Amino acid sequence: MYAPLTGVSQRTVTLYSYTLRAWGEFLGRPPETADLDELCVAQFLAHRVRTMAAATAAKDRAQIRAIWEWCARRKLCDTWPSLPKIVVPERVPEAWLTDEMRAILSSAAEEKGVIGGFPAADVLRAILLLCYDTGERISSVVSLRSSDVRGCTVVFRAEARKGRRRDIMREISVECADALLAVRRGPDEAAIPWDRHHTCLWRRLKTILGRAGLPSDRRCKFHRIRRTTASYYEAAGGSAQRLLDHSSPAVTRKYLDPRIVPPGQPAPSVLPRVV
Repeated sequence: MYAPLTGVSQRTVTLYSYTLRAWGEFLGRPPETADLDELCVAQFLAHRVRTMAAATAAKDRAQIRAIWEWCARRKLCDTWPSLPKIVVPERVPEAWLTDEMRAILSSAAEEKGVIGGFPAADVLRAILLLCYDTGERISSVVSLRSSDVRGCTVVFRAEARKGRRRDIMREISVECADALLAVRRGPDEAAIPWDRHHTCLWRRLKTILGRAGLPSDRRCKFHRIRRTTASYYEAAGGSAQRLLDHSSPAVTRKYLDPRIVPPGQPAPSVLPRVV
């Protein structure tokens, strides 16, 4: 009932299903409304903090809380959520440096096989360049329609973007436009001819990164390219907040690699020397 009545996206439904599956594994059975109990949920979250990344546990907390509040408003349970906070450490943002991005593209050119009727290397090149040029999320990139590619301009439609609030228009390089043209089908088709399950995207990227000799852990996925674009754009005098369509500078700050966007003069360069 929760998903259709709240109008959440299919991607959000998938994320909620991960949380509910993990909760069910902890309980030994599928969770029920009766399990919306402070002690029961707190024990599950404590288990997640011990066994998973803090960000994953925090996501679980937020999603259970949202379901719990929805149930409480409809009197499907007798209590309202009161859950312990989960502190998520804020890591130093890490982008790919220019030589690393070049290595990634070179590695992608070695991909074998066919995707959507085109050489896999061509499809992966189009994806990587579109991510790099626009800084847009991978979900929007693979949802782009050919009709929304107009030469060196693309329009990402609100329906495929996080929050689904507004369209955005972004400029792309000639190289990116050519890469999209190389995998173009019809005007009513997807601009990226991805015909696999979305999880295959991450497996392909992991292979590409490994071949390039680069790390491929959870912080080195498509969002790292988004941080790359944001960092270099900000360093060049642009507004990364506007480019990424963020709601506040505080959100954008988490994307700016200090190697590319120095926060200011390093302390040792201005402090009086004492030795």
